[in-house]
Amino acid sequence: MLNSQKTSRTGDSELDGAADGPGTLGPDACPVDHGLEQSSPGRPGPARPTRAIPYTELPGPRMPTAMQILGYWTRPTAFMERCRARYGSRFPLRIRVPPKPLVVLSSPEDVKQLFQAPSDVLYAGDGSATIEKYTGQSGLAWLDEDDHLARRKLMNPSMHGAAMEGIETAIVEITERELSSWPRGEVVALHPLVHRLTLNVMRQVTFGPEPDQRLDELIDVLADMMRFNASPVSVFQIHTMPPKAVRALIACRPVGLHRFLELRGHADRLIGEVVEDRRRTDARGKDLVSLLLSSRRDDGSELDSVELRDEIMTIFLAGTETTAATIAWAVEHLSRLPAVRERLVDEIDAGQGDAYLTATVQEMLRMRPPLPQIIPREVMKPIEIGGVRYEPGVHLWASPYLLHHDPAIYPDPYAFRPERFLEKGPGTYTWIPFGGGRRRCLGAGIATLETKHVLREVLARYELRRESPQPEPTRSRIVTITPGRGVRIALSDRA
Repeated sequence: MLNSQKTSRTGDSELDGAADGPGTLGPDACPVDHGLEQSSPGRPGPARPTRAIPYTELPGPRMPTAMQILGYWTRPTAFMERCRARYGSRFPLRIRVPPKPLVVLSSPEDVKQLFQAPSDVLYAGDGSATIEKYTGQSGLAWLDEDDHLARRKLMNPSMHGAAMEGIETAIVEITERELSSWPRGEVVALHPLVHRLTLNVMRQVTFGPEPDQRLDELIDVLADMMRFNASPVSVFQIHTMPPKAVRALIACRPVGLHRFLELRGHADRLIGEVVEDRRRTDARGKDLVSLLLSSRRDDGSELDSVELRDEIMTIFLAGTETTAATIAWAVEHLSRLPAVRERLVDEIDAGQGDAYLTATVQEMLRMRPPLPQIIPREVMKPIEIGGVRYEPGVHLWASPYLLHHDPAIYPDPYAFRPERFLEKGPGTYTWIPFGGGRRRCLGAGIATLETKHVLREVLARYELRRESPQPEPTRSRIVTITPGRGVRIALSDRA
């Protein structure tokens, strides 16, 4: 199955070379010594105690950091699959800038222990450093554990409970408006259109339904700004880089950082104007901004303008990049799978439930989880997971993509089969497209609802005609993976 996705020749040769070294293991071997039974003649003896090995003894690719970054960025899924085939379910990588010890985990047992570890042992507070250029250092994704939980509690009512009725209405209205404007009869890249749809949904979740020309402009600015996410430079943690290095990147215009920073400044000004108007008029609703403006800390103080800005930008990034990628991948797959598509259309036309649509979305989230690798956890105190000892400073990176493609969990894992979730629902530690534990995605319900509704409307309205019968390659886009050609499809009205 691993051969079903091509890997770059550079990645193949480097990984092959690493596998030839001493101490490397076959694809099915476990790098942990679990101990052997000792016995004397005629009488079994006690089991030898298992020795927890240090993480530094785990085998992994030995290619230079730059080559690992290139391999992961250009062929992310193939690169990770190749590593697992060579080194087992856990392996170290060097793909962070600046360099930090990073170990990938991809077995249900390891993932469960990671999710259940106390926050003072495994810390996720600054695990989102890659997206700090959007979120700042006071948004939900950045906050320390206690502050993170307090902010989640504050934001929760804007995305659950009574608010979901208004969100569902908004999704229906926005999908109707956006789909009616999509081109017919010509091949277009669908991902940018879907991304704009998700931006408009998040606009209403964040600011409410009131019209405002500044928010119309904000959507245009954000759509332009987030094109930067397709650049390898988008993963640079510019807040940790020397000012001289950042200035050099800005001066190199083809890199695109200068344009990104200009657009970010424009977006910040628009957000600031709208928020301050809302603060002055004391207008309140069920939207996120209303909740944030009404909130108070334990000492009675309000969130300041920087905290409000960071939270709004966090929601726009996290609530659009991931959902747009999921919807785009779903359309890409369904356009190649007529049997699945026809069964879905039959269910939609019959209007008698959405069991198969729900299973299709769950299967899509298995095949292409929104975050193929979830937010890294930093080890704060020594911890043993799966017979491996990790010391403070190491970052542990659970991989939903590798977990979801484990044939021991999902037979024939590269086949798109929604029936798996009709037969059995998703497992807590074997299906983790939205993460888990204290850091599970706050907007998982919105993302699922939105994906289901957009797919339902697309299939009810249109026939799908691909530009090419070949599956689209993968492409890294900051922390997500998207179809490499943007889903090149022509839509035509159903008869």
